[in-house]
This record gives sequence, structure tokens and C-alpha cells, in this order.
Amino acid sequence: MTRAWILLVCLALMWGTSFAAMSQALAGFDPLGLTAARLVLASGVLLVLACVMRVGFPLTQAWWQYAGIALLGNSVPFGLIAWGQLSVSSAVAGAIMGTMPIVTAAIAMGFGIDRLSSRQWAGLAVGFVGLLVLARGQSQFSGTLLGAVSVFAAVVCYALSTIIAKKGPDKDSIRAGFATTVMAALISTLAWAWGGHSLPAISDASWWYILYLGVFPSALAMVCYFTVVRIAGPVFLSQVNYMVPVMAFGIGAVFLREPIFTELPLAIGLILAGLFLASRVVRR
Repeated sequence: MTRAWILLVCLALMWGTSFAAMSQALAGFDPLGLTAARLVLASGVLLVLACVMRVGFPLTQAWWQYAGIALLGNSVPFGLIAWGQLSVSSAVAGAIMGTMPIVTAAIAMGFGIDRLSSRQWAGLAVGFVGLLVLARGQSQFSGTLLGAVSVFAAVVCYALSTIIAKKGPDKDSIRAGFATTVMAALISTLAWAWGGHSLPAISDASWWYILYLGVFPSALAMVCYFTVVRIAGPVFLSQVNYMVPVMAFGIGAVFLREPIFTELPLAIGLILAGLFLASRVVRR
């Protein structure tokens, strides 16, 4: 489990910074263009990694896994979050993502994949209370209801994609990540070509944020994502979304000089306590 926790923290760091990066990239990109650009770049990074590691070609019998995660775990939620952040702050988006553990646990139980103990349910509940305290203390929580609903719809997509990733037959994280990202890039590029706006000039500063989004929260995070799902399960992975808001607020305070509110220590304590309670291995 130590390896799973290290990867989970890495995911939280990458995904926690992605909201701020997307808000900056949206200055030059529309949501469809942003999604397509970051996924095309991520596909190139994973192609190089797959060649270096010599993982072989993706398994043909796993096409449904690749297609499902490409759609529900990349193309659709990336676009929904980017569109939602046109009207809500990155802090709001990160906080809404914190509902994913509860959503994933409910779906996993419905599919009969994970069966949680009472202690794990208590951990998810305590972590969720910590998330509410975090939201209560954030003075800049604002935005439209439609934008918040859009981000929550992305949460449901992510939860469903973790179930597909757990059930899929391809156990090689790099190969699975490359295949799904390529399919997601194709879907998103077609969507951008159909209804997106033109891309900004290559000299535009927003491309630097696209570069970051493509390499870290998209490409490398995809490898970590498949690895954690494979070795620890979808419910364990979903706990990363209790960490993401904390990471997002911390990064905002350090790099964007956002104010630190008094409820933050209590919120972090509750979230960490929830993670401790929910981190026990689930009964299969």
C-alpha cells in the first residue's frame, strides 16, 4: 500500500494544480480547444514513453476499456471542467471534485466491485465534512449553478471511468494509458474541429499552461491512475479528490497569493482523518 499512497499523493499534486493551469489556459483557448490540445500533447508524451519502455501494442480485446475511459475519463470530463471554469473559480472546481469518493463508492457497490466496511464509510463521511469546512472557509467561492453542475457531471464521469479501468483486462499501466489517451485525443480533436474556435498563436502564453497540462495532469497522471486502480482499487483512488482541494488551496496561497482562512487547519485535519479511516483494504 505504500506504493499506492505515494502515487496517490503524486496524482493529487498533478490534479490539484490542473485547475489553476486550466483557468490560465482559458485566456487563449476555448474549452474544446484546450481539451484537444492537452490530450494530443499527452498522446505524444505517452507514445515516447511506451517506445522507450517497449510495452508493446495495446491489447485488441481491451478496446472497450480504452474507449470507455477515453470518453468518460478524459474527453468528456476535461471539457466539462474547462467549460465549468468559465463561470466558477478553480477553487470551486477543485472542491466539487472532492465529492468523487462518495460517488465512486456508491457506484462500485452498485456494480459489486468493492464492498466497504463501516469504518471506511465513516472515513468517507469524515473526509466529506472536512471538504464542507474547506468550502465554508473559502471566501472566494462564487460562480453560476450551471458551471458547478458541469463540474459535478465530470465527477460522475470520472467515477464511472474508474470502474471501467478496474474491470478492464489490460494490466500494463503505460500501454493502457497510451491507448486511452490516443483515443481521447482523437475524440476531442474531432469535437474541436466540429464546434471549437481557432487556436491562439504559438507565441501566446497560454501554450505554456497547455504544455504543463499535457505532460503532467494528463500523460504522467494517466500512468499513475491505471497503476493505483490496478493495485488498490477504484474506491482507494477516489480518495485523491479529498486531497485535491487542499493541494489547490495550498498552491493558490503560495503561488497566487490567495488568502489563507482560519478554517483551513480544521478542514485539513478532518480530511486526513477521513483518509486514515478509509484507507483500510476493502473486502472483496
